[in-house]
Amino acid sequence: MSLFNFNHEEILSFFAVLVRFSVLITVLPFVGDKFIPSIAKILFALAISVVLYPALVTRSFIRPGEALVWGMSVSGIVGTIVLEALFGLVLGYTARLTFDSINFGSNLAGNFMGFATASSYDPHQESQTQVIAELQMALAMLIFLVLDGHHIMLRATLNSYQIVGLGKAGFTELFNQKLIQLTGQVIRFGIQIAAPMAVSLFSVNIIFGILAKSMPQLNVLVLSFAMSSIVGFMVMLIGVPEFQSVTRNILERMDDWLLVMMQAMAH
Repeated sequence: MSLFNFNHEEILSFFAVLVRFSVLITVLPFVGDKFIPSIAKILFALAISVVLYPALVTRSFIRPGEALVWGMSVSGIVGTIVLEALFGLVLGYTARLTFDSINFGSNLAGNFMGFATASSYDPHQESQTQVIAELQMALAMLIFLVLDGHHIMLRATLNSYQIVGLGKAGFTELFNQKLIQLTGQVIRFGIQIAAPMAVSLFSVNIIFGILAKSMPQLNVLVLSFAMSSIVGFMVMLIGVPEFQSVTRNILERMDDWLLVMMQAMAH
């Protein structure tokens, strides 16, 4: 198979591979962030498809001859391309769920500290986010790169063709159940990240409640905000090793989550 001498079946199957990789890269964390130019994502997806397509054919993960079946009609081509796009979207969304759990927990911790109004524009999410979340998401991204998370995602995508072939993705009841379970995991991990901050500041609020009853002339509203910020930053500083451990645990589950979703979509 020559790179510049594809036959009709190979062109169709290569285009289907390109669609899966293109949609996946658009949704993936880090490489799919909004501030990365679209042309860079397209070229990256094209480069990965060109490099991996011969390996997929050699390992028989993709059989170009099958394109004679689904490529005989417009409906077959459109149906296969749509399924490939949806499958890539599901894989990218599953990988991003791990970062959504960290982002959710960081924003929750920022709310406890009283920084709900101190938000800034996040180019990753194209929305307003709290400064605490920005700091912890940057740390999580560094941990993600140290763990070779980008390699995990690409390897999982390559192995996905062994589980779900071209145009063979399905949306069953099992898929719905797994998606709900992973969403619940996101909320659980987010609460786990914000738990130390919640417990610490709840204790501070109890103390200020006692002081407000014993000394009514004390301006609790002003003091509580300053003290909550100080205690919150102290908890963040002391809890950096624990945050790294929890974040590592969450990101290491990405490979398992991707495998679960791929198996749920396999016929």
